[in-house]
Amino acid sequence: MRMALENWLSEKINGLLCFATLILSGLVCSAQSATPKYEFRAAWVASVENIDWPSKKDLPADSQRAEFIRLLDMHRQNGLNAMVVQIRPAADAFFPSPYEPWSEWLTGVQGKAPDPYYDPLAFMIEETHRRGMEFHAWCNPYRAVKTIGRSSVAIDHISRKHPSWFVRFENTLYFDPGNKEVQQYVTNVIRDIVRRYDIDALHFDDYFYPYDIVEGGPPGKDFPDNATYIRYGGGMSIGDWRRSNVDSVILMTSRAIKEEKPYCKFGISPFAIWRNRSQDPEGSETQGGVTDYDNLYANVLLWLKRGWIDYVVPQIYFDFDHPRAPYGPLLDWWAHHSYGRHCYVGLGIYKAFERIAAWHDPTQIPRQIRAMRNYPEVQGAVYFSSSSFQTNPFGWCDSLHNNYYSYPALIPPMPWLDSARPHDPLFHIEYDRKEGTGTAWLSKGMPEDSLRGYAIYQTDSATINFDSVHAYSVIPYDPVAGFTIHRTPVEEKGPVHYYFVTAISRNNVESRPVPLVFSNFDSK
Repeated sequence: MRMALENWLSEKINGLLCFATLILSGLVCSAQSATPKYEFRAAWVASVENIDWPSKKDLPADSQRAEFIRLLDMHRQNGLNAMVVQIRPAADAFFPSPYEPWSEWLTGVQGKAPDPYYDPLAFMIEETHRRGMEFHAWCNPYRAVKTIGRSSVAIDHISRKHPSWFVRFENTLYFDPGNKEVQQYVTNVIRDIVRRYDIDALHFDDYFYPYDIVEGGPPGKDFPDNATYIRYGGGMSIGDWRRSNVDSVILMTSRAIKEEKPYCKFGISPFAIWRNRSQDPEGSETQGGVTDYDNLYANVLLWLKRGWIDYVVPQIYFDFDHPRAPYGPLLDWWAHHSYGRHCYVGLGIYKAFERIAAWHDPTQIPRQIRAMRNYPEVQGAVYFSSSSFQTNPFGWCDSLHNNYYSYPALIPPMPWLDSARPHDPLFHIEYDRKEGTGTAWLSKGMPEDSLRGYAIYQTDSATINFDSVHAYSVIPYDPVAGFTIHRTPVEEKGPVHYYFVTAISRNNVESRPVPLVFSNFDSK
């Protein structure tokens, strides 16, 4: 019986190879659809103040690990394919760093290592990749002491070593972005992370210069960097000079990342409003009191235009009917201002817990997803934040799991990083008639391929356009990765299913499809 199955399999594969060749000759990039094949789906995991993980300071190491695994499994079940995890909230570290002390939000006291010892970042990356998800390392570039007088500050913290690098604004201590030594130091910290850890992306949030700055305001209202401005201003207005300082760190960071690992992405998550139309003809139809350009000194459009960053995640935490910053016009504006880089929308699922009527409408998040998918320039969404998913507010997690994310999506590739297809995957099939299973054991086409995993496609036709269908299953890379079909009465009585497999590269580029022909255990 096994020989008969193998002969039948060989005949089917030979017959389908010609179909696969025809299919490949006609592949074209598909437009974003109502249910896109490629979509970035992620959640932010905030460690500052123990917002998301770990749930409290100084949990035992095994409890920290167990919490993170539960978090990953929850998000994978909801259909997410990436995690954005905060690993440097305030010039501290969730990993052994040669530059900065262990975070107080990990161990309770800044500078105290986990006990028993482990490397949380290495652990999180491994577990995330094991589930076929990307790991984006989220760092805050300028915050040094979260709350002066309350935050734990280690004796070897950088603010104690170089006090002249820092300024106090309100109750927080910040690196002075105009200080050239600060710019190099921040770049060195990021370079070290990228060099030593297998991250998929380095991610900055929206906190550049502080939100509450009043440029030219009285003491305590404007950022106290006048001495640095006098030294380095070079005749620029203070606003232009501050923007140039942030530009410098973004450019230096971008270069450092690509020098260490060309495939590692660099993403920025800015506030939703770059500028209002009343301030700039290129701005959005909004009336925001705060903007990236004017208040945070973050000229995000410049970074996109010059290709310094690979993706942008505008935090559009507004409802459709917001009086000054409605979701629809902001979505449209960012879709037309990403300049060929990826744009993922930041969605505020946390708003479910605020006393705002619009956010108690169960259709709010689903409508935002549907609107987002109408734009081919928008490739996905990131949700703030992870802990908001735990109570399934307004059934939104059910909606993701059962509807919008009910199938596995591949992460969109970035052709400017790498567009090379991996080699066709290899496989061999084993049938177990007693158990009623057939398993395809998958392996790399060539040893040098760096794979994220494999995509499986199921169809009842051998003439399928692979760019127009979703993956049936996504299998994380493993030297012994396998895909198993279980015999059921429905399969035995139904039509033969055809299965195909592609290899997925580190940059999410698929190989040519290879037919796997085993279904309903039909040996005719």
